[in-house]
Amino acid sequence: MKICMICPEIGNSGGNAFIGGHVNNAVQLSKALFDRGHEITIVTTPHRHPDDQPNGGLKWAEVVCLPISGTYPSIKYGLEFTFKTLQRIRELHKIKKFDVIHGHSGYSMLGLITGISSKIARVPSIHSIYSPIQPIVSHNTVMFFSNKILSKFYLSQVNKIIAVTENIQRSLIGAGLPKYKIEMVPPSIDTNIYNPSISGEDMRKYIGIDLDQPLLVYVGNLTKIKGIHVLIEVLRIIVRQFPNIRLLMALNMPLSKYEEEDSVGLYDTERDFKIKEKIKSYGLNDNIIPLGIVKNMPQVIAASDVFITPFLNTVGVVDYPTSMLEAMAVGKPIIATKVGGIPEIIKHKKSGILVEPNNVDELVAAILYMLNNKEEAKNMGKEGAKTISENFRLEIVVDELERIYEVVISNYSSNRRY
Repeated sequence: MKICMICPEIGNSGGNAFIGGHVNNAVQLSKALFDRGHEITIVTTPHRHPDDQPNGGLKWAEVVCLPISGTYPSIKYGLEFTFKTLQRIRELHKIKKFDVIHGHSGYSMLGLITGISSKIARVPSIHSIYSPIQPIVSHNTVMFFSNKILSKFYLSQVNKIIAVTENIQRSLIGAGLPKYKIEMVPPSIDTNIYNPSISGEDMRKYIGIDLDQPLLVYVGNLTKIKGIHVLIEVLRIIVRQFPNIRLLMALNMPLSKYEEEDSVGLYDTERDFKIKEKIKSYGLNDNIIPLGIVKNMPQVIAASDVFITPFLNTVGVVDYPTSMLEAMAVGKPIIATKVGGIPEIIKHKKSGILVEPNNVDELVAAILYMLNNKEEAKNMGKEGAKTISENFRLEIVVDELERIYEVVISNYSSNRRY
């Protein structure tokens, strides 16, 4: 089968880790599909922070990287990506003869690219949506153009929509899209890479943390929606009881960029206060270790005692946070907020602890509970690893994806005969 995937920020990575759950999932699925004998082409844009080292692209896929002058995720970026993708797919299909086009995005507006591309190539299309459909009212331009009314238009152009969570599936139906057109397929986790056998001892030694020293891990950017400012408030309280506690921050930017005083994206927009300045003013510089973009994520997660997902909501981000799924696969207990699709997979006091978003007191209590009840925390981690193995394992997800491809291609061919 010849599959054309459309997903931004995969090109020219230079060996650097990919940023974003939907990007990582698309790359992982492309590799697994190639291993099963499919021919993969990926139409994409440059990586946000390419590594300095040269890179020949992905060994298992032809990566067509489009030059984009706009910044992600601006309207200019989206328009450039749209027109250049459509032009390029027209050219590629003449040579490749694709069987199906599969788009991946957090925002629904990119579904329009997938739908029009399939009409240009005259092949069926599938679009995977990784975050819930937006309400109509929004101050963010990109989110506004992914509202319910427009989302119904964008996604009505594709043959099948894949929702990666039940929450997203409900939001799609709420936007007026027909239920029969939607399939629920979760993100995939490669349990050969992320599993409870991964050791974090070397990572602890590398960053100078004793084996018995409490260690938390946060993965994400520094925007308000990810709740990192709440976690910093919490840590200021936690250090009173655990003065030697450490928090690893695996960020979506190189460490050098974080260390720049005028780094873009370091602001807590609600309080007009720099995250770095907040850390310094609270006297937490020794307790918080920024890592920048992480290439050895399994080891970083394995080094931790507790994995924290303090998101305020999942609007515009992956509804099942990928790093949280990876932490579950490694067998780490999770503390997460009751937002988006997270409560669908984290069972309170069974595979983790759920707290209300933006609630400092609840998050403090949850962290102290985990640190003071290590055996119970360990059992929560085991339960989380079981959840991933039974529902998110790469092989299971690819089986389902191949089934959908076959059905969509068959239905499309049948409809064209009449």
